[in-house]
Amino acid sequence: MEIKHFDQQTLALLHKAFEIVLKQNNVTINKIGIAEEGEQLLFLYEDRDEKIHVFKWSKASSVGVSFGVLAQSVLMPIIPHLRLLS
Repeated sequence: MEIKHFDQQTLALLHKAFEIVLKQNNVTINKIGIAEEGEQLLFLYEDRDEKIHVFKWSKASSVGVSFGVLAQSVLMPIIPHLRLLS
């Protein structure tokens, strides 16, 4: 299933895909979120000290991509950093 546009249902499905990728990579999840901000999407991650870390990427680059592929492409470069935060 490819992303065609962004609405609450799309963001909820993307959130679930992010949870799956994090669990597969043994990253502890306290709280995470996916949000829109203009032309960007945000991945919000709460660390063990309850600090929120924000990672941004382009909304335009996400259209036409499957949820799983997008979650992998956004998260894999930051997984080592997230492990240190968890």
